[in-house]
Amino acid sequence: MADEFLGQLLGNAARARVLRVFTFNYGGPMTLTHIRKHAGVNSRTASKEIRALEKIGVIRRGKISIMLSGGKRASAGKQKEYAWELYQGHKHTAALSKFVHAVSPVRHAKIMDALKSSGRLIAVILSGTFVGDDTRPADLIVVADGLNEKRLEAAVRALEPKFGREIRYAAFQAPEFRYRLTIHDRLLRDILDYPHLILLDKKGLL
Repeated sequence: MADEFLGQLLGNAARARVLRVFTFNYGGPMTLTHIRKHAGVNSRTASKEIRALEKIGVIRRGKISIMLSGGKRASAGKQKEYAWELYQGHKHTAALSKFVHAVSPVRHAKIMDALKSSGRLIAVILSGTFVGDDTRPADLIVVADGLNEKRLEAAVRALEPKFGREIRYAAFQAPEFRYRLTIHDRLLRDILDYPHLILLDKKGLL
């Protein structure tokens, strides 16, 4: 399977998952917690693979400021946390990123399988990072009758390690979605007026 090929090639499934996090991430430096969560590995394994990738120069470490609730900075000595990002200055970064995307494509069937427990699916739309445009307000739009938001949340979070990043999504019951279409809702226009991919349109809403 394509999803397994990168791990087989590297001889290390965990390293493949961590590398995918970096190549699929467009949001800047990531902390260990972020990397661990979206790679679906524990902290010890994530740290080990980060060190290995850092050693060969394809990622680099920096620091980010830590903000407390209310927008206040943490106290002195706790204001910075290490974070890592794909190093664009490495001579092989562009080729590596292209290769990882090529051998780890978005598996549409897996998305649909994961979402089907969240309700009677009416429409599913991919946008944002799924189509290479991180400026869009959401990566995934789900429309369903009998929508179970808790199950949907669990399904989306379970998908994240497979794609190496947080998935931004919006969900609607079918009547609300129809209404938003009629009033030219800004969120939907910011998705539908730009490149997107319709995985399901059961009632011809789109």
